[in-house]
Amino acid sequence: MGLLTAAAIEGYKEYTRKTIAYARYKAGGNYYKAKISSVSVLPDGRLAVDFLIDHTVPGDINVTEVQLYDTNNNLWLSKPESLARKDVQEGILYRFTFIIQEG
Repeated sequence: MGLLTAAAIEGYKEYTRKTIAYARYKAGGNYYKAKISSVSVLPDGRLAVDFLIDHTVPGDINVTEVQLYDTNNNLWLSKPESLARKDVQEGILYRFTFIIQEG
């Protein structure tokens, strides 16, 4: 049995939702900033953060890392990746999902 109430867990989700500010991705050895398109709570209670890896970088690219930053420009999360984007594609919609629970 956990010590945190359901209201506390929801409070942490809301804090996280309001604090995540932007994403970055690494392609070709350089980092590029990406705007967060949505932060939401899914029906199963997970927090979802979506952003688009678009045509800021021209040509075919391979994304090797994705990151999330908070409103104070602190790195919150870094994840290695291997995503290919062809120049003719519109972009890559990327989603992080989090389970916030007492553990």
